[in-house]
Amino acid sequence: MKLSNLFIIGMLATVAFSSCLKSTPYLDVSHTQPIIEFGWSPANGHYGPFQYDSSGTSLETDIDTAVGLVIAAPQPLNQAYTITVSIDTTQITGFQEITTWNGAADTVNFTMMPQSLYTIDSVVTIAAGHTLGRIPVSLKLSQLPLFTGYALPLRITGNDGLLVSGSTGASSAVFMWWFYRWY
Repeated sequence: MKLSNLFIIGMLATVAFSSCLKSTPYLDVSHTQPIIEFGWSPANGHYGPFQYDSSGTSLETDIDTAVGLVIAAPQPLNQAYTITVSIDTTQITGFQEITTWNGAADTVNFTMMPQSLYTIDSVVTIAAGHTLGRIPVSLKLSQLPLFTGYALPLRITGNDGLLVSGSTGASSAVFMWWFYRWY
């Protein structure tokens, strides 16, 4: 009699505990709100700040390049989104406060890159059905003075209804290039 009671209790416990398991091991993101963020940089394949230095010929010519924007969404979007990017000089101060080089304080003081050295399209439209956008940037790198550190800090300020990545914590809603010409 006691053995049959233990068997029944064991079966009930097995059924009760197995009902707590999810039917699928994957997280359902089908109803997740789309997020806008800066893409990874071609400069180093990760989040910034991104460096262009004069160890070769990278600062001897003017270039037309772009900064990537990415919409992270669970399914293709059926409308176009207009995203606005603006200059955010607060990043420069924050970067300089935490930057170290080989354990010593960084001796380069970055300032905002003069507007005469760059042009940027601050508004970009990402077409319906697409998840990538390009912010065209022209850099007049040949005009950079020697031994002067400049930064070009960007922030997503207009999101057209999309959630901005990092709006509640660590952020990829900011992007900063820094430039230093020593050659």
